[in-house]
Amino acid sequence: MSITLRRLMIAVVAGALLSPGPLPAAAVVGSAGPSEGAMVHGVTLQQGTNVFSGDVVEVGPGGEGVVTFGHNAMARFAEQSAVRATRDANSIGLELLRGRMVFRATPEQPVVGSFADAFVRAGSAEETVAIVAFRNPTLVAVTAEHGTLAVTAGLAKRTVEVPQGQTVEVTLSDKPPEGAGNPPGQQPAPGNAPPASKSNAALWVTGVVLAGGAVIGIALSQGQRQPQLTCPQKAALVSPFAFPCS
Repeated sequence: MSITLRRLMIAVVAGALLSPGPLPAAAVVGSAGPSEGAMVHGVTLQQGTNVFSGDVVEVGPGGEGVVTFGHNAMARFAEQSAVRATRDANSIGLELLRGRMVFRATPEQPVVGSFADAFVRAGSAEETVAIVAFRNPTLVAVTAEHGTLAVTAGLAKRTVEVPQGQTVEVTLSDKPPEGAGNPPGQQPAPGNAPPASKSNAALWVTGVVLAGGAVIGIALSQGQRQPQLTCPQKAALVSPFAFPCS
């Protein structure tokens, strides 16, 4: 065997040993349902398209985004909304960056909603439907449309339960409370950032309010008010428990 051929074989073997293996594919969060005016990475979200962990779904005026996760879990994103979807070994994560989302979680497929440093999850081992909506840049309403929700926020990470049919309002601040450390959440990747005037990734739940014996973050108050939705909007929610409009 010639010296040149031997050197070539050595180089090929060394390259194979040193080259990295195939990069792991991004985890699939879910599959797009019938959507309109929704985009991911600037591309229209078509029904059946996979949504990957880290993708930001943006919905334009008059549009709606729908993503299904399997096991009867799914989410709807209203017009002018932006939501970052993630998946870990245990649950689906939906971070509301702006607008409004409704998601259904099931015991077989947990879904956790988030905004600023707050988290919204099922409060019991049952199917739950949550409505999370920015009423303005610093006020978020969380409604338990079906089942009981658990809302956790603030530096102390304390939790308040939201019974079915009730709402909590969470006030946010762009000034971190003392000892907050780094801003919660992650900034959207370049090119994927939703064109919002203020990203809630730089907001914190601030203040302390007692609600039913539970303490949670700053300026979190519990009331009986539902988000101001029309009957057709309520009937179009992701929940299977919608009622007919007269």
